[in-house]
This record gives sequence, structure tokens and C-alpha cells, in this order.
Amino acid sequence: MLSEARQFVNWVRRTNPTSHSWKDYCSDLKFFAAAVGDRPLKEITFRDVDAFVIQQSEKGFKPKTINRRLTTIAALYEFFAPEDESLVCPVYFGRHHLREPKRLPRPVHIDDLRSFFSVVADSRDRAMFSLMLRCGLRIGEVAALQLNDLYLKEEMPRMLVTGKGARQRTAYLSSQALRVLKDYLELRPRCKDEHVFVTYQLKGLSTHAIQMRLERYRKAAGVAFTCHQLRHSFATDLNEADMPITSIQQLLGHRWIETTMQYVRANDKKVQADFLAASQKLEGWAR
Repeated sequence: MLSEARQFVNWVRRTNPTSHSWKDYCSDLKFFAAAVGDRPLKEITFRDVDAFVIQQSEKGFKPKTINRRLTTIAALYEFFAPEDESLVCPVYFGRHHLREPKRLPRPVHIDDLRSFFSVVADSRDRAMFSLMLRCGLRIGEVAALQLNDLYLKEEMPRMLVTGKGARQRTAYLSSQALRVLKDYLELRPRCKDEHVFVTYQLKGLSTHAIQMRLERYRKAAGVAFTCHQLRHSFATDLNEADMPITSIQQLLGHRWIETTMQYVRANDKKVQADFLAASQKLEGWAR
């Protein structure tokens, strides 16, 4: 299956060259090939997938990671299905899909944000993390952002962001985010690479490189949070400002409103008010 996996990954890379998702697909299929062996796709059965799921669980991988790998395997079979109608995907999601724990989003505490940004002196890094915090961009979206995606001279400055599934959305820039981004662009070296954020070798930054930068600043500031939690903070702030949930959904690029609703559940003002009113009526709760 290694030959087929290479063909599939190369196709994904050609189809969406600005995205780094092909790297995840490549990694996922390497794990699967290591478990089932380099066998023809037709020979792999649902019992091989059973064993793969068990092996991944025993190695300590989270259900979300295992489920993503199952989706990648299914996509591989879907890619080759038009060439061979007898090819059957061995992934049965009703059988193999693992239940993922439902966790409420955890925004970054304001004091941690202040400590973090106080040690981020580099204009490029400050702009990258500001786009996550103030525009809700995912780490992969920051890495993939191109210069021609920026519309900074419009009345409402905005960016075209390519998110999951190559779906594009508009992300608007607050005055703070615009100022920080412009500060970086004035210092950005001129080069052939069209990525907004480039390395000192004048190439586009990878998500891994951004993660390493985050780790460096976190240690210096003595705080702990992820890039994705900056996006959580963005959504939580908008929800607390009473922005309509459908507008937050559009800005985050969520396909389903249920995904966005988790921010309401995490900070439901009506529930808070109802609890406060009830606790004040209950004898002994106020003492």
C-alpha cells in the first residue's frame, strides 16, 4: 500500500499546495502501513483495522488522533475507488470510530496573555500569535497565509483564510491586529516566497516551527497554553460581547453551528444569572 499512499499524498499536495495537511496524511498512512504491512489495498480487511485501532490505543494515542487516521485511510480508499469498483474500504466508522471526550473550550487567562506577549519582542512572532488571538486563525491557517490573501487598505481590513477542507472564509482585523501585522510587514524581508510569515531563510514557516516559537515564549513567560487556546480566547471574547453565535461561526470557519455552541455552553450568562438568583434564595448558601 506504500505506493498507493504516495500517489494519494502527492495528489493532496498538488490539489492544495498552500496547505500542510498532506504532511498529516503522510504520517497517518505511515502508521497504518507499519501496522498492516505493505500489502495491496484489496487484501486489507476490517479486522486489520480492528487491530490497528487497538494498537494505537495501547500506544497512548488519543481518540481524536486515531479517528483522524481512520478518516485518512478511508480517504485513501475513496481516492482509488473510481479505478477499481471492487475495492472496498475496510474502515467501518460505526465499528471503528472511537468516542471522543466532550471538553469545553479553555480560553487563556488574561494575566497569562499579558505575561506571554510581554516576552514576544519579535514583530513576526507577535503578529502570528495576534492573528490567532484577535482573528481566530488556526496555526495551520497562519502558516498558509499568503500576501495576496491580505486586503489591508479596505474600509474594513480583512484576510482570505483557507481553513479545513480548503474552505475559504473572511477574517476581519481589529485595529490592534492590523497595527501589529503592519508593523511586521514593514520589516518583512523581500523575497520570492509569497507566504506572509517567512523564516530567516526566506521560506514559509511550518506549523512545527510556530509551535517551537510558542514553546520558547511560554517558558520565558512561565505560562502554559496552546495555539488553539488563543483561538478559544477569540471566540470566548466575542461571545461575552454578545455577538450573534452565527456570526462567530462564520468568523471561526465552523461548518456546523453545534461546534460553535460550545462557547455558549462554556460561558452561558443566563445559566449564571439563574444560578445566582437561586443560590441567594436557598438558606445557608450565601453564608
